[in-house]
Amino acid sequence: MEDLVEMVLLAGEVLLTNGAEIQRVEETIARMGKAAGFSKAEGFATPTGLFVSFYAPSGHVYTRVRRIREVNNNIAKIAAVNSLSRAYACGEMTTEEVRNTLLELTKPEAAYFWPAIIASGPGCAGFALIFDGSLLDALFAGITGFLVALIGAWLGQHPVPRIVTSAVGGTIVALCARIFCHFSAADMDKIILGAVMVLVPGVLMTTSLRDMLSGELVSGVSRGADALAIAVGVAAGVAVVLSVGV
Repeated sequence: MEDLVEMVLLAGEVLLTNGAEIQRVEETIARMGKAAGFSKAEGFATPTGLFVSFYAPSGHVYTRVRRIREVNNNIAKIAAVNSLSRAYACGEMTTEEVRNTLLELTKPEAAYFWPAIIASGPGCAGFALIFDGSLLDALFAGITGFLVALIGAWLGQHPVPRIVTSAVGGTIVALCARIFCHFSAADMDKIILGAVMVLVPGVLMTTSLRDMLSGELVSGVSRGADALAIAVGVAAGVAVVLSVGV
């Protein structure tokens, strides 16, 4: 039973550390707990902690607490755990198979996820065009977005708060825009608007809204505050450069 408790708890931890909404985490714990043979499985999740209780048919209660200290946004891992939980509940996977797959999902990722970093350039360029920028604006926004993503990946290897990383990213965006505009006829506003999109916490804002719509007010408000802090950091970084006239 102890192994089953740890397996279900690990599934919830993987979901939380990769940015899953609270309702999904608690539903997965309940589904996998029932499939594991417990008569009742209850979970209470917050963005920074996971509390679970499993009731065995014998009457014994297993309670565990797991502290969540670092959260990333990885939709692929969330989808993988969803598939695992459903396959396990349908009897398509054994406990050992689920445990091994979950352990694979907990392995640290590469410091530089090059596909995402490289994609940041074309993505920012596309946004510059959407904001009615020229091809030159899109080119400079793409270069800036790639640079910001690369520096953000480097800062992610160090214990730097996300709001600081966001402020640094905003500063780099504004600095690059000023430099490019100094040597060309590009539109600085369009470059900043396009390049700053790589820093927008879109997934975090969406998850916050989904939590609040599901009635998870604690998680929804805390994640919303986190997204707001990141947005303020980005705006502060851009504003400092523009205000001092660097």
